[in-house]
Amino acid sequence: MNRAFCLLSLVIIFTGFTGTAAADVRYTKINIAAFCNYPEALDGRFVEVSARVIAINAESKSMELFDSESKTMIVVRLSQLRKSERSSLINSDVRRVAVSGRARMVGERLMIDAEKIEILPAVSKLTDQTVPLAVTN
Repeated sequence: MNRAFCLLSLVIIFTGFTGTAAADVRYTKINIAAFCNYPEALDGRFVEVSARVIAINAESKSMELFDSESKTMIVVRLSQLRKSERSSLINSDVRRVAVSGRARMVGERLMIDAEKIEILPAVSKLTDQTVPLAVTN
């Protein structure tokens, strides 16, 4: 009887841990232009946004992103990231990022509590139009 009770307890504990491991957060990639039409629909949801970095707070607590298509500014709080991630973000030459986290509306502005940040390569619209320089003697 005692052995059966211990075995049942282990099964219940193991099932609880597998449930927490399976609770993976899925981020919804949003179009910022669509956000402008229905901002309250994103409040409290896990989202992924990619945009251009325009400012990083000197204390590494937040940064601001700008989407040129919709002309929207987004505040990203970095307080949930590890200090090493924040300092590497500050020390690198960041132009564009993909931010994943929970979205909140503060007044009229979108604020994201960042859980993951990925640095993206800078996109230049002039790369297709550039002409190599001629070398003259």
